[in-house]
Amino acid sequence: MHTIEQTSASLLAEAKACHHQGHLDKAWALYEKLLAVDPDNPELLHLTSLVCIRQGAFAQAAERIQRAQRSVPDNPILSYNLGLAWMHQGYLEGALTAFQEAIRLRPDYVNALCQLGRLLIRQRNMGRALSELGKAVRLEPERAEIHALLATALDALGLRAAANYRRRLAWHYGNEGPDRESLPPQHTFFVNQERALHTAQKGHLIQESIQTQGLQICYTLGAPLPDSPPNLVHVPEDPQQAVHFFCFSSLSLPVEIDFDPAVESERLAGSRVAAFLNRVRQARIDETRRLAQICRTTPPVFFPGQPLRVYLPASRHGDVLMHNARDLAQGFRKNGCETLYFVEPDPMHTFDFSHWLRAQADFNPHIVLDINNAFNLASDLSFQSHPDLFRVLWFEDPTPAILGGQPLPWRKRDLIYSISREFDGLLRRCGAPQVHRQGFCYDEEIFQDFGKPRKRQIVLIASSHDFIFHHFAGIEPILAEMEAMFEAGEAMTEEALERFARGAACSRDETLNFLWGYVVRNGSARWLCTLSDEIEVAVYGHRWASNSVVQPFYRGVVPHGPAVARIYNEARYALVPHPFDLQSQRLAEVSACGAIPVVYDCRYRAEQPHWDAHCLWYRTREELRACLTQHPPQSPHRICQGKSYTAFARRILQEVESRLSENR
Repeated sequence: MHTIEQTSASLLAEAKACHHQGHLDKAWALYEKLLAVDPDNPELLHLTSLVCIRQGAFAQAAERIQRAQRSVPDNPILSYNLGLAWMHQGYLEGALTAFQEAIRLRPDYVNALCQLGRLLIRQRNMGRALSELGKAVRLEPERAEIHALLATALDALGLRAAANYRRRLAWHYGNEGPDRESLPPQHTFFVNQERALHTAQKGHLIQESIQTQGLQICYTLGAPLPDSPPNLVHVPEDPQQAVHFFCFSSLSLPVEIDFDPAVESERLAGSRVAAFLNRVRQARIDETRRLAQICRTTPPVFFPGQPLRVYLPASRHGDVLMHNARDLAQGFRKNGCETLYFVEPDPMHTFDFSHWLRAQADFNPHIVLDINNAFNLASDLSFQSHPDLFRVLWFEDPTPAILGGQPLPWRKRDLIYSISREFDGLLRRCGAPQVHRQGFCYDEEIFQDFGKPRKRQIVLIASSHDFIFHHFAGIEPILAEMEAMFEAGEAMTEEALERFARGAACSRDETLNFLWGYVVRNGSARWLCTLSDEIEVAVYGHRWASNSVVQPFYRGVVPHGPAVARIYNEARYALVPHPFDLQSQRLAEVSACGAIPVVYDCRYRAEQPHWDAHCLWYRTREELRACLTQHPPQSPHRICQGKSYTAFARRILQEVESRLSENR
């Protein structure tokens, strides 16, 4: 750059000193005084642009930099700062070009490589971001910022183990991001066998989802150690055998890599493990595509008079859906079908799409049952089933696929069932050709009235649904308004629902199902617990322990099935706080067990039948209190009639037979 005239050197020195000390206004005034004498001086233009960037005046910074570039067009620092100014203004393409120019002029410009990587992450171009950040980390391997950015890009690609490897280095080199030691344990690949053994012996439980826990699996290379615990898994040292092991194993995959970042040999070993686990991921993707092709091209063969084969994939991570698939499998067996209910065998295993497809290919079913589109529509392999196969899609929740309203790849042999009018509309907006109504079911062999004496007790079996705070940001003010409406006993009108949806930046359906659902469920639990001096109260389910009002009456998580039936048979009353539906599984199971349903009064928006004379109703705290000394005019047993899984399975089989007869 040009030099300032000798007579201005002292003034420039003073300006730079002010700039360095953070006295930006004074520095700016001195720079401007010098620029008045030499308005095209590139050094002064550059220095004033730096002040603009520090003060957030990014448009002015870009204008100053561009003026300086007329005199020095090949200066990488100017290009870099121009990229910063444009990026802060949201002009991402201009920023991209500027950073690329800075790197062209100086290929080892690490700051520019970092900012280019950061920008590419914002643009969701993760592959190229990894490439540019890879150059940066080779130039400065101990720079924490680079490792943190690499972790972000790797996470976005689903490469969790590699991402966590980088996070550990980011913390080691600069305390950037979370310290791994402060985080809960995860399934881990250990580069040190002794540490793997020591950790496995502790038997940590991992919170894998809102509802499920799993035993921490500790992976390591080498021959098995004597007397190893079952959660210490030894991986073959041969790379090809190791990839094959992970590709076909259903054990939960490692998401952490344990290594000592201060020891070079362990850093290198950790890097090799991260690369290896990336190959495992690609191998699973390739295997999934191979299996999908088999399923697409293998037709089921229908023999008249022979039992149909029904495949019901499930996951232990979806508690309610897992049990619904299990119970429906039993219903198909009672109707004479061969069934395969396919779920993980224990808490050390987690299936992915390849496992479900492999089971489907081996079983070659006539019917595949999919609850909430968990295994078909949500995958980019939506057509993994042969056209002759019947696919039963039963929608029990407002899943992301149907909330979006985009056309879905429906098939001619899809049987689509919805639990409510609310979901009917969602499915039709997604182009569903024909939607059948099927409410929740219950297992008639488990949920029965045992005819035993009952305690004067009211029970609630439900999860708190506080997951909404993780999925919807900044909803607390809207929830506060909803809670005030609930406390006042007001109905959720369509006008109010639309207003709340706009305020929460959610869809109308998300607001009704998730936000209003949370308010009604938690508000009802709170009211119930405040009435404990009048009746014994017990609450069961996930994630109530942190609720200070509910906690004294919280009895823990109860597995769905006989344990739930026992609780309903011991209590006189059961709380059913659904915000808009009177065909829920909870209501059916409560009525089958003979407990008196105390139901949130949503009849103003719920479909018939309303069971007016078979339930007790509340929409205020005082109405809830009054229920605890009353009985409904008619028996609740009427509610569950015709709602068994066996009846639903029979209905599906009748529809399949009808379509087969038409084809014949």
